[in-house]
Amino acid sequence: MSVQSGASPVRYRDVLAHREFRGIVAAQVASESGDQVARVALALLVLDRTGSALGAAAAFAVGAVPAVFGGSLLGPLADRLSRRGVMLVADAARALIVAFMALTVVTGVPLWVPFAILFVAELFTAPFDAARTATVPDVLPAHQIAAGMGMTRSLTLINQIIGLALGAVVVNLLGSQVALALDAVSFAASFLILSLTLKPRPAALVGEPSLLVLLSDLREGAVLLARDRSRRSVVLLACLMAWPLVAPEAAALAYARDQGVGDEWGGALMAISLAGAAVGSVLIGRQRPLVQLDLVFPFAVACTLPMLATAGSPTVAVTALLWCAAGVLSAFVVSLMAFTNILTPPSQRGRVAGIAGAGFTLTSALGFLLTGWIADLTSPAFAVVVGGVVGLLALGLMVRLWPGHELRSRLRALDEM
Repeated sequence: MSVQSGASPVRYRDVLAHREFRGIVAAQVASESGDQVARVALALLVLDRTGSALGAAAAFAVGAVPAVFGGSLLGPLADRLSRRGVMLVADAARALIVAFMALTVVTGVPLWVPFAILFVAELFTAPFDAARTATVPDVLPAHQIAAGMGMTRSLTLINQIIGLALGAVVVNLLGSQVALALDAVSFAASFLILSLTLKPRPAALVGEPSLLVLLSDLREGAVLLARDRSRRSVVLLACLMAWPLVAPEAAALAYARDQGVGDEWGGALMAISLAGAAVGSVLIGRQRPLVQLDLVFPFAVACTLPMLATAGSPTVAVTALLWCAAGVLSAFVVSLMAFTNILTPPSQRGRVAGIAGAGFTLTSALGFLLTGWIADLTSPAFAVVVGGVVGLLALGLMVRLWPGHELRSRLRALDEM
């Protein structure tokens, strides 16, 4: 693939000029908004029945458990099978499973039932995400990969914003069953879009994906990640910062109730931090890789400061501004995701993306649960402050381990190819 050199930012319209990438983007818009509405529906169901911030956080975190194991074990399917085929099967399966979940969410149903169904549905999310992540470099020129990854990250955040902001309203007006049915329809729409826009491609690796082969790929993916100092450091930083990044979102519903306002304000607080992250992702995603590298640590440090300012339990309006600022500054994660892909050869991307995604998902889920647990023991505001402190401690560790010169050399070489 040809690469255009120079320091000028990549224009998003140039990235969207590629039909297959437009299909990936459209499928995201179709599925992710509905998915967030469904998660809010489940979280509010738990919060209404138990009154527990930990329980509400678990509604978001439960989907991470199968994603962790599925990402590490099933992520290599993105290398062993057609990536287009992996995404289509995953979308079809999730549409059917979530439709069944909508039928089971009735008054008095034990909470473990929707949790168990969500668990099964999320088993298909990990290979889908690994395949989609590995497909972006297949459909874009090398110099546009970082911008493309930034755009997909921004769209994920925007879709989450829409889903979280509207989730409580949809549930209050139409009920949990309708919210879940909308999620099922969104997966069906994603299936249709991808089937029409993505070209069939052969698998990146030869060989049937048997259990033994997948276990071997899992081990090989872990070795590939562990032996490459640059990739290892990038993924480690993302994982260590996962708890701070999710702390505001995890505490939002409980924080709103603690402030004596309605659930729609809790959804708005969740959405505002993601809105900031979407803005930050757009701003940083257009920059050349070397510029993004220079911004990683300044942004990472700065994003923890608004969390610390939550200590005084400010009003919802002030908190929204603080968490929006934290979201903007959290955009360094876009760079880390892009670096992982850029530094990985095509035949290894599914395995490496699966391991890296599983690690980030696991630490994010733990961050959700720990934030909810601390909020139950103390207060939602204090739980967010703890997240900020954890972030500063993690950055203090990583600044000593960061291979800045090595990363700069490798990114410069790729940028000049």
